[in-house]
Amino acid sequence: MSERILASLRFASPALIVLALSATISAQTAPAPKVGPAKPAAASTATDPDVALAKKAALAWLALADAGKFEATWDEAATSFQKAQAKADWAKGLGGARPTMGKLVTRTFLNHEIRMNLPDLPPGKYITVRFNSVFEKHKDGAESVTLIRDGNRGFRMMSYFLK
Repeated sequence: MSERILASLRFASPALIVLALSATISAQTAPAPKVGPAKPAAASTATDPDVALAKKAALAWLALADAGKFEATWDEAATSFQKAQAKADWAKGLGGARPTMGKLVTRTFLNHEIRMNLPDLPPGKYITVRFNSVFEKHKDGAESVTLIRDGNRGFRMMSYFLK
């Protein structure tokens, strides 16, 4: 992570909260190392229709961040996220960190992971969608959006990690 981004995050406590939550989720959702043949999963994630819904929701949420609509990213977040993070603080933190990357150049889907339980969060179906992202000022970026089904609202952002 560049020094400029780190400096931005040091002074943006909401961003630190986001990264702290994201670090917990990322630590739990990091892809397993590929060694030998894959073990069969209980349910195939390749055919899980929720994965496509979560990916679509992640891209829609990221489009708001790309457009600098940081308050709208909070509006479109999961209700449980909104209860834990004040809108103004979130917008200030993301608004301080995200512009340091510059405009998005490309975003390529990398992978996804489904988890039913994450530390310190209620049980549910959490889908983490990861992207390789190239920004004007950061060519080797990565983004992870973890989503959860939020009632009738569908899949909504629960955490966002930007590298």
